[in-house]
Amino acid sequence: MYPYLTIFIYFNTQPKHNLQNKNYKERNNNLTSASDVKSSVTEYERLHLTSTTTAERNSNYTNLVNSYYDLATLFYEWGWGASFHFSNRHSYESFDEATRRHEFYLASKLNLSGALGGLKKKLGSAMNGSNGSVKHSEDEQVREGSTPSMANVKVLDVGCGIGGPMRNICKFTGADVTGLTLNQYQVDRGNELCVADAHFKNTKASDSGLPDVRCRSVQGDFMKQPFEDSTFDAAYAIEATCHAPDRVGCYSEIYRVLKPGAIFACYEWCLTDKYDPTNPEHVLIKKQIEEGDGLPDIASTHHCLTALKKAGFEILEERDLVNDEYGGWQDPATGEYSTSKEARKHYRGGKPW
Repeated sequence: MYPYLTIFIYFNTQPKHNLQNKNYKERNNNLTSASDVKSSVTEYERLHLTSTTTAERNSNYTNLVNSYYDLATLFYEWGWGASFHFSNRHSYESFDEATRRHEFYLASKLNLSGALGGLKKKLGSAMNGSNGSVKHSEDEQVREGSTPSMANVKVLDVGCGIGGPMRNICKFTGADVTGLTLNQYQVDRGNELCVADAHFKNTKASDSGLPDVRCRSVQGDFMKQPFEDSTFDAAYAIEATCHAPDRVGCYSEIYRVLKPGAIFACYEWCLTDKYDPTNPEHVLIKKQIEEGDGLPDIASTHHCLTALKKAGFEILEERDLVNDEYGGWQDPATGEYSTSKEARKHYRGGKPW
């Protein structure tokens, strides 16, 4: 067994070549990382040369990440879906079912009912004449679901991509979710998808103070977040903070924008204790994962846990999900790729967006 999950993704792009060619021509005028696709690819390849140091990749992480997602996002969405992450899968689950279950499980760890309880106290104070910051009506019932009260519970998606998890978790919890991503194309695409789905439109009175939609994407660097202190009731990250050049700095920013007592839940890519830096095969696999997924460097489990504590977090729970009794992590990346209806029960199968 290798000391970490090895991830390689292959897409059969032939069925959609005209669409992709058209999109890539358009991307020449809409790149975050460079003026054209060729320059973006060249810079990405340079940053991943063996002669390029980890320190240089870390110092240029914004170019590294933007070069990667400028070019990969279209392929990801077409071949993988709107949720850019892996999920383990029960034998009875489809690819999409496993994806949603994996996201809902993480959301269940955020203690949003506790945040709603705090909101109820604020509403009570406001109704008693205090200067509460929460808009309300006297006949409003504070409850879970897609309700105006739940829309006042604020959640942060750190590294949201085009917002597949953000939208699923918004539907699952009813909370207001803000996604943060470095890449402007992903912001634009994510917001396009949020606005297009009527489910995310808030039903509100004109004086409720609620935004038009209860989830949206924002452009920004999670190392320097564009939010005030104590803004969010909870935060999560799904295979995103692995792009950070400094885990303590990244986790500290998340800690800063969370309210006291709030929970941060994270799926993280880590090296385990089985990784041997003197083993050429281990080193090669690590390098291939970094190059294939836009990572400056893969941190160890111990490094991430220590960084979380240094940032101020208390570790409530942690485990290696590869050791769970059901697997299937690699299934969608094994080359079992088909556009047939039967195949789509188990794999993405080229289903267009």
